[in-house]
Parts: sequence; structure tokens; C-alpha cells
Amino acid sequence: MADLLDGFAWQAARGAVDAVRYQPRQVHLAVACGANQPEVSAPAARWLADFRVRPAVVKASALPHAAVTAVAAQAGRWLGPTASAVVRWCAGALAKSADGGVAVALQRPLRARVHPGLLVPHPHVVAVLAADMRGFSHLTRALRDTQYLADLVGEYLTELTRVAERHRGVIFQYTGDGLLALFLPELSGMSDGEMLDRLVHQTAAEMQEVFATLHERWRTEWRARGREVEVGLGLGLSFGPATIGFLGPAGKKQFGVIGEPVNLAAFLCSQAHAGSLLVDLDSFARAEAEPPNARIVRLRAKKKHHRIRAVCLRHAKQPARSSWLPGVSPSG
Repeated sequence: MADLLDGFAWQAARGAVDAVRYQPRQVHLAVACGANQPEVSAPAARWLADFRVRPAVVKASALPHAAVTAVAAQAGRWLGPTASAVVRWCAGALAKSADGGVAVALQRPLRARVHPGLLVPHPHVVAVLAADMRGFSHLTRALRDTQYLADLVGEYLTELTRVAERHRGVIFQYTGDGLLALFLPELSGMSDGEMLDRLVHQTAAEMQEVFATLHERWRTEWRARGREVEVGLGLGLSFGPATIGFLGPAGKKQFGVIGEPVNLAAFLCSQAHAGSLLVDLDSFARAEAEPPNARIVRLRAKKKHHRIRAVCLRHAKQPARSSWLPGVSPSG
């Protein structure tokens, strides 16, 4: 009997976690697959893609999150932190259920044209943008306040996510103090080259601006603690063919991307200094786009005797070298 109760409790706990576990919005993925179809489904899906990014719609879509935050904060003040957590969990579970329901409803009229249910991994041309904080390890050692750092990372990733989603991106993975964002030409409403150009010159620049604004406020807080720490944002971008879909073990699949753009974007991000973006030159050739007039760097890849030529763009001022610990790589 005890084993049965333990098993039930475990299943209930796992179900509670799955109900709010982060996954990209299925509505976005349904729109992307619908927009990729050449016939009846395409106009409706493209209209929906355009409708979602209108300023009034973007503003209205932020209201539910703001309301949940206010209610959770009030519940925390009145009833304690457990009440705040319950409010956030309920809101997350409800939002996930609504997203799944709307996605299914959207797929039904497009079923003849769209890849089955978006569940089967399938090839797609994508751009992957990787972002990571430079100097986070140093920051952790200097501040020694894990709760404060958790709140800081949450705020920073929230702001970067907003930038990516404003530019019609889908966050498919958070990596500690970084993230991986997926961009599809169908969602962008642009050609491959136009989308890549916007990512290089607008999306990446906006991410650096947002990070710089946050950093200025953080520095004031750190000085009040008697600490002087410099951090920055490194970005890596790659474009090419990949496989997207729900991946993983049976019963525990989640949306993911497999392919060279993911690996290359992550590698370029690890090599990018604070305030800079690295884009491999081959991405511009694959997207039939003109590379920007910027410095070209040669990077030593993990494969023996293999070098990667990448464009290096500086969107923000890099912190002074003296602010980094000796021996710390850019990804530190």
C-alpha cells in the first residue's frame, strides 16, 4: 500500500512539473508550418503571423502576465510565498492548456497541408541565435548571493526573450545564463536573406541595448555592496538546414532543434566577447545574403585542422580586459 501511495505521489508531482515546464508556444509553431504551405493554408497563417506582432496585440498580450505577477505578489504579501507559487503555477498550467487547445484548433483546418501535428521531427531551414552572459562565473564568486543571482538571471532572460519574440523568434532552450532562439523565415514574413540581415543588424543590436540598460542598474547595486564586476553579452548566429520537432524519450518529448546551425551558433557564442556578435560566413551564402562590411575572424573549431571564418560585429562596448579574471575565457 505504501509503495502504491509513493508511486501515486511521484506521478502527481511529475504531472505538476510537466504542467508548467517551459516549451515554446505551439501556436507559433502551427503558424510557422501553416505559412510554409503554398496553397490555401498559407494566406491565413501569414495573416495570423502578421496579426500577432501588431503593437496593439503585443501590448494586449502582455497584460495577462502583468496581472498574474501583481496577483502573485499580493498573495505573497497576504499569505506567504507558498500562495504566490500556487498562483504562478495555476496561471502557467492554464496558459499551457490554452496554448495547446488553440494550436489543435488551428491545425485542424490546415491538416491536409501542414506536417502532422507538428509532433514528427521534420527538416526546416532555420536561423539559431545563441546568447550567453560573459563573466557570470566571476560575478557568482564576487557576489556570493545565489538568491540575488537567480532573480538577476530571471530578469535578464525575460528581457532577452521579449526581444526575440518581438522579432518573431521562438525560444527553444534556456542554458543557465543563456538561451537559444529559433527564427523561421515563415514566421518572419521575409526571405531567408532579409531575415538574416534583420537578425544581424536589429535583433542582436536590440539585445545588446537591453543588456546594457540592465547592466547599468546592476552596477549601481553592486557598487552599493562594495563590488566592481563587469559582465557582458556574447551572441552567436548561424543559418542553415536543421530538423525541428518534438524530440526525446517516449512520453517526455519536448520541442527541440537538431542540426549544424544549433551547434555552430552555440560555438560562435562561446567565442564571442562581451558586446559582440559572431556569424559564420557560410550562413550568408546559404541565405543568399550579402555579409556586412565588418571584421572577419578565423576561429579554431573542435574538429582538427578546421577553421571557421566568421563576421564579428560590435554592438556594445566591451568591458576593459582588467575587469576579467586572468585565464578566464570569453564564455566564463
